[in-house]
Amino acid sequence: MFGLHDIPSPEPFLPSLSLPWWTWLLPGALLVGAACALIQFLRRHSAAPPSPDNCFRDSCEALEKFRPILGELSIAEVATKTSLILRHYLALALEEPALYETHEEFLLRSDALQNLPRGARERLTPLLSELASAKYGPSRIDPFASKRIIDDSLRTLQGIESTRECHIA
Repeated sequence: MFGLHDIPSPEPFLPSLSLPWWTWLLPGALLVGAACALIQFLRRHSAAPPSPDNCFRDSCEALEKFRPILGELSIAEVATKTSLILRHYLALALEEPALYETHEEFLLRSDALQNLPRGARERLTPLLSELASAKYGPSRIDPFASKRIIDDSLRTLQGIESTRECHIA
């Protein structure tokens, strides 16, 4: 009568939540649907890299944005922003690494602007040198000199763009 007994299993005394198998399927399907929707949203709304065909228009628009505020910017600021826009155009349109080089590195590189005809090179090189000297020289606010920098840059961009091969879809 007084023998030792095994400890009984506690499972019958613990509260349990028994869910049918289909209730586990519903949250799984919702997670998969949300992941698919997120992937579609990101794919549709991801910023497409600017195409070389649009970079001329974008560069001209960026240069034109400075016209209303030329009276507020120093020549160094206008030259810096203009130089960046021109170098960005060269990087996109001609795959030129000028965006990542100093002016001296750009001038010393023997293959700089080899994709351009000689006339376009002869217009662009002095403009970039003028911009470099304006960026690093003493500066003041001069709307007329800033307007001339913008106009020269736009003319040079138009000249470069006219020499590029057009890609017609």
